[in-house]
Amino acid sequence: MKKLNLIILIAVLIGGTAYISLLAKNEPPVQKPEIAAPGMLPDFTLNDINGKMSSIHQLAANKPTLFIYFSSTCHLCQDELGAISKRIEEFKDYNLILTTVQPIEEMIGFVNGLGIKDKSYVHFLLDAEMKVASYYQIRSVPSIYCYNSEKQLVAEYVGITDINLLLENLSQGK
Repeated sequence: MKKLNLIILIAVLIGGTAYISLLAKNEPPVQKPEIAAPGMLPDFTLNDINGKMSSIHQLAANKPTLFIYFSSTCHLCQDELGAISKRIEEFKDYNLILTTVQPIEEMIGFVNGLGIKDKSYVHFLLDAEMKVASYYQIRSVPSIYCYNSEKQLVAEYVGITDINLLLENLSQGK
């Protein structure tokens, strides 16, 4: 009797597995929406940390540009921007545009702590009305975009990204 029960159990398991496999094959595959950054660097005009209105295109000029959307309270952003600030001289041939939705009061200490705000090629912009965040469909920070000298997207990343990879993408965008 035990052998018969064992045979029935094995048959049910094999049959059940085959049935579930058949159902899975008939279901359409789940498609994830692909959210990609705009192919061209957008030209919004935003306030910088000194209250001056600045055009993203004017700041990018005709140089490869690293555009980063960040939050000063995000530990990943702190790590990424901290790593960039340690190697800031390697970015001198490019433009860095660092943008946040945070009010100036919340981020000024963070920006000062980086020690890079006085570099002519580093620009901090405030996205107070979330125009840029909406345009890029920002879902996570840091969101990092590399654009070439013609303002065309070369690469995009979310989260901590290797500095050497960023520099490589920027160097290819000349």
